[in-house]
Amino acid sequence: MAGEIMVERFDFGMKRETKEDGTVVTDADLAINQLVLNLFERDFPRIRVISEEGGREVPEAEYAALCDPLDGTLPFSRGLPISAFCLSILDDGQPIIAVINDPFMKRLWYAELGKGSFLNGKKLEVSRHHDIDRSHLGVLFWPDSPFHLLEVAGVLVNRGARVINPWTIAYLGGLVASGDLDATIFPGRNGWETAAMQLIVTEAGGFATDIEGQTIDYRPDGKIKGHVISNGLIHQRLVDIISRCL
Repeated sequence: MAGEIMVERFDFGMKRETKEDGTVVTDADLAINQLVLNLFERDFPRIRVISEEGGREVPEAEYAALCDPLDGTLPFSRGLPISAFCLSILDDGQPIIAVINDPFMKRLWYAELGKGSFLNGKKLEVSRHHDIDRSHLGVLFWPDSPFHLLEVAGVLVNRGARVINPWTIAYLGGLVASGDLDATIFPGRNGWETAAMQLIVTEAGGFATDIEGQTIDYRPDGKIKGHVISNGLIHQRLVDIISRCL
């Protein structure tokens, strides 16, 4: 349903606004977010929702949903079809169910803890690339990000990595799980997408830590210390490079 809204409202000249934090929001973001809130209230009323566009509090909730209704709003609003719907369920602060939906290429990545990771029904495995040289990486950076990764990206490029920064992160998590990318590095504080990416990639055989190389800690408000999510084989080298640069 979220994907249908994204495709239906994907058009040049779409209305877009800038939020107080400087990020972009469109009518599609808000419509999908309201859809999520309505369906959780109807079908899962005891699960609290933490979402980029506004959540839903449930006192003493056992489970929490982390959601980005439209990850990649900037490229979406400029006519680039590389965005995704992202949702995960956390139990005691750890993801147990996750989905990333790319409606443009009709790709649905999903995972359940201990049961593997899948793309449109096909079981996934991460890449086996084991060197920074010729690796394919998604590295996000922006001027006021909590961790400045521009220097990190430069070091990686100098070591032979192919680095992209498409201003969408959940989508890249799906690509890591599918073996099309080797890692993503994210410098943000909000875990709306990270939880889904973590589960889908680790269930495909990958590895995930925060940007400092520690276990990802999802605070009650969904805050994190960035992330490194990879095929596992180049993970520690990425963490080491980040540590030296920061």
